[in-house]
Amino acid sequence: MEDLVIEEEDGASSALQITLGDFLVFIKWINQTEKSLDRGEALPPLPELDSGKVKGWIQLVQRLEERFRRSEEKKLALEANVIAQEAQLGQLLSHLHANIASLYDNLGQSQKAEEVRRRAEALRVG
Repeated sequence: MEDLVIEEEDGASSALQITLGDFLVFIKWINQTEKSLDRGEALPPLPELDSGKVKGWIQLVQRLEERFRRSEEKKLALEANVIAQEAQLGQLLSHLHANIASLYDNLGQSQKAEEVRRRAEALRVG
């Protein structure tokens, strides 16, 4: 069974030959990879293969997984940044409302100052 060789139609060189054994090793590696990804673990190491083409397939999967992992890390960092920015914006709005209310108080318009405080409180609660 190991002697079965798959060649491309155009009479490709031996570098493009894939033995059934290498193909089965690739399938086993893919199955291990699926389990590793489901558990959130690193991909299994590159198995010993004779076929450069099958090694290329595995390396492609490894590169895609690495790209995906980096994308997820960037996404999490961006989400954390947005949360921090929203908190900072909330603090700035709170200070702005307090300053506007204080200004109205200093101008002798306590009714306007109280209205600004009520609106600011409604924004914090909502």
